[in-house]
Amino acid sequence: MSSPPPGPNYSWQPQPGDYKSAPTYGQPPRKNRAGLIIVLIAALVLVALGAVGVLAYRLVIDHRTSDPEPGSAAPAPRSAAGNPMPTTTTRPTAAHPTTARPTAVRPTTARPSATGPVGASDLARRFVTQLNANNSKGAAAFACEGSEQLIPLLMRTLVGPPTKLTTGTPVSQAPTFVIPLSGTSKGAAVTGVLIISKLDPAPMCVRAFQITTTH
Repeated sequence: MSSPPPGPNYSWQPQPGDYKSAPTYGQPPRKNRAGLIIVLIAALVLVALGAVGVLAYRLVIDHRTSDPEPGSAAPAPRSAAGNPMPTTTTRPTAAHPTTARPTAVRPTTARPSATGPVGASDLARRFVTQLNANNSKGAAAFACEGSEQLIPLLMRTLVGPPTKLTTGTPVSQAPTFVIPLSGTSKGAAVTGVLIISKLDPAPMCVRAFQITTTH
């Protein structure tokens, strides 16, 4: 005959150590410290970079203050003998050829040395050359004393370019020679006379002249 099943055991009590081994349901998870470490490393890197930048800036400032001012010339090197070396080299200048300009040949105003009709004819030709060139100063150089102002006045009144006068043979004797004149002046045909004087001790000279237009 079978025995009945055993009843509940009311004498069992939980052991004190069983609470420790029970799972910790409902407790907050542990904090992750990896992010905090990364932040600290980044801060240290920034601090190190700042220190390097400050150090580099100070080195640049010290270098600039130790160098000479910009634009200042360095002292010229000296030779072994102690004499300063030349800083510039003298270059020979090229000689430029000069073009000589021909000088204008001015008619001579020297009085003829010959006397008499020959000297009078020579002086008359030189004087007429100045009339043809309309050179009042050159003509006045042959004037007698007292006629220096008369000759330029007669030229302004009677003579004008184009002028081409010629002299003839003297028709009188010393001390006054009358020389015929012919040719053109102011574009018209003219005739006239030239008075040359020779009074000792004065040299032979031109006293006056006259020309008129022929019709």
